[in-house]
Amino acid sequence: MSKSRTRLTAVTALALVGLAAAITITRYATGGVDVGGLPGTSRWEVTLTARGESSPGKPFRVDISHPPSFRRQHVYDESYESDELAAREGRAAAANNRPDRKTTLKPVTTPMAGAGPQNYVVTQTFRCTLGAFHPNEAMKAGDRLDAKPNPDRDHTLAATAKVESNHPDVLDKAKELAAGQKTLEDQYRAFLEYVRGTRFRDTDGAGSALECHQKGGDATGRARLLVALCRARGIPARVVSAISLNADTPPAIHRWAEAWIPDTADPDHGRWVPACPTFGHYGSHRWPQTYLVARVDDEPLVRGPGADPKVTLLAQPQVDRPVADDPPMKAFWRAVSFASLPPAEQHLVRFILVLPLGALVVSFFRVGIGTKTFGVFTPALLGLIFRDTRALPWGLGIFAGTVVVGWTFRKVLDRYGLLMVPRTAILLTMVCLFLLVTVILTARAGVQITAYVALFPLVILTHMVERFWTVETEDGTKAAVKTLLGTVFVAVVVALLVGPEAVARWFFRFPETLAVVVAALLMLGRYTGYRLTELYRFQDVIEFQAPQPKVVKKEEAHPGNGTAETAPAPTAEVPALPAGAHPGGGT
Repeated sequence: MSKSRTRLTAVTALALVGLAAAITITRYATGGVDVGGLPGTSRWEVTLTARGESSPGKPFRVDISHPPSFRRQHVYDESYESDELAAREGRAAAANNRPDRKTTLKPVTTPMAGAGPQNYVVTQTFRCTLGAFHPNEAMKAGDRLDAKPNPDRDHTLAATAKVESNHPDVLDKAKELAAGQKTLEDQYRAFLEYVRGTRFRDTDGAGSALECHQKGGDATGRARLLVALCRARGIPARVVSAISLNADTPPAIHRWAEAWIPDTADPDHGRWVPACPTFGHYGSHRWPQTYLVARVDDEPLVRGPGADPKVTLLAQPQVDRPVADDPPMKAFWRAVSFASLPPAEQHLVRFILVLPLGALVVSFFRVGIGTKTFGVFTPALLGLIFRDTRALPWGLGIFAGTVVVGWTFRKVLDRYGLLMVPRTAILLTMVCLFLLVTVILTARAGVQITAYVALFPLVILTHMVERFWTVETEDGTKAAVKTLLGTVFVAVVVALLVGPEAVARWFFRFPETLAVVVAALLMLGRYTGYRLTELYRFQDVIEFQAPQPKVVKKEEAHPGNGTAETAPAPTAEVPALPAGAHPGGGT
């Protein structure tokens, strides 16, 4: 019976792997991979409306910048509408496919001399993909924006009206902050920490670097101050203007700084390192995928006559929709693709898709290694919460503190003899109070952990306190602590294995991979060997014993001799396991 079940399990697992491979091959052959276009974390339609006024009776022009396609953003389907202006893109920029090109709009009719000012409204509409997985030709052409700077041409070391890098106060502060720093990147980080500590003051994007240094400033002023400090020390730097695209908030213009940091091994090569003094982001590896870079300089998005026009933004998330002339198979793949869901649902789908993979990791540790955990889904869910490595240290600290606080109050509540449901509700309240105190204290220290706490499922935390208490009551404090440490360890491993964006991206594009996960779980479910912890546990007590010798009559061993004597048969040593060790046995 056991062999037949093992054979059935193996055949089923092999069939699931074959099914997943067949679906993937079919999707590739029929154009079902990324059927909705360039894949990414989100797609948007952005509308920029500029309203301004011309000088009386004088010719004028309005310049609107094109957001570049580069790095992990792709911009396409640009269009312009205006009753007063006609759009035409610069020929040189279009011919050279420049990523920083702009469109010039001029009046439909030439303004008459002596006429009053002319009001104008122009609307720019384009679509974009953020977090694009694979660069296309337009994005590859945009990589020139990340080339090594040429200060004589791009002015990344020059002082400007808003970036006063040559002012004595800025020069002295840059020299003071750079003292004792070994590398340019260390200086850059020191500048960032200083600017983050400046007072926030809303200047509607008009504040300069010097004003921010003296009085404080908003995101734009802080970005200019960070750039000014870098340029004062000979580090090429630039301001980056971007549009924040988030489903929960209206679109807004945000600015940060980028500095050119050369490689230590090869100074002729390097990279542009972004740093946001407002939200504390640093480096491109974990930069948020909610920003659309509109310009890589400090110029406004729209430039008009006299005062720059007033700009308003509107953004709508885009989903993959049916196309009339799609072939039947392509229409089918488009209908079942997760890309047809809104961005919020896509984010939830990514979380759900990698949860079985986390459960597979937990199953391997419990069955193959013998690590004790509080269930299967608890460490898997914790691992998914910690999958952002930036949140891992704070997440583990909050998790440990919550368990300790909950365990302490659980001891106190045990004296009252409460029923389970009210007791759990009180524990939940205590956990909430602990998190509130943690948020207040860390905010006073200048650390923002709300992004991590917001994702913490309080039900799991209170459940962990209950499980810890149950194990402690049944098996003792040592066993409870050991199980808690095992749960944390497995959760960290799940976070490291499931955390990389490529993993979630793969499952999102190829959800049939879940069949392979099920196949691996089937094979793991039929494992009957020793766990690694059991082999380590019994390594000192395993003994080798010889079996009892077989009795052989002498006349059988020596024909013709009638004496009945016995002779030992050849023996082989076999290991004898201690009592309690059973192959495949579980705890």
